[in-house]
Amino acid sequence: MAPFWADDLALTARAMAEESRARMLISLMDARAWTAAELAESAGITRGTATVHLNKLTDAGLVEDVRQGRHRYVRLKNRNVADAVEALVRLSPRAEPVVPRSFRAQKHNHELKQGRTCYRHLAGELGVAVTRTWVGKGLLSSDWTVTDNGRAWARDVGMPLPENPTRALARPCLDWTERVDHAAGLFAELFAAAALDRGWLIRGSHQRSVRLTAFGSEELRRYGLGPALGQGQRVT
Repeated sequence: MAPFWADDLALTARAMAEESRARMLISLMDARAWTAAELAESAGITRGTATVHLNKLTDAGLVEDVRQGRHRYVRLKNRNVADAVEALVRLSPRAEPVVPRSFRAQKHNHELKQGRTCYRHLAGELGVAVTRTWVGKGLLSSDWTVTDNGRAWARDVGMPLPENPTRALARPCLDWTERVDHAAGLFAELFAAAALDRGWLIRGSHQRSVRLTAFGSEELRRYGLGPALGQGQRVT
């Protein structure tokens, strides 16, 4: 007889197994709170239909409401949901690549491949380049440990790491477009937040896409991450 939690797994799988809901979950991977109207647009459905889907995702424990006065915002329930969505994307390759029909969709796909947020850390070509540079500079070891040099670098950048973290400072996350690991964990999340806050990175035409600014390129060189990081990256 199957374990009792098989029913729980089936419930979660059913909640994800609908294309519009899958599109909304992927949009929510930017770790921000979205309105139903924004998610409806991202999924290409009406607001009323989006609300029905969001209720199903909420009932399954995949998303949560964030109330701001009369307004309802929605975000992923936690990091475990983000990890599950990312894992399912990697497990679901298409036999034939789908060519986006519109120029806007092509632009989004191109930007997301170049650089994007994966929940709260960086992914795509940019995320992989950052990770490789950290490893090459000795800030991260091959077993995903933040080294003493990495801690010192984090302090220099203004993102000091806790001495006794409650979760992993760094861990591998397989990038679904690059098919190699990029860095996840607190170290990567603090860096992404700092880079966006300081204007080193800016958002692209898609909610999750990011790109390196000219100012950011200069600052990262100042902190020892160039010129390798800038190679192949679009600088604005």
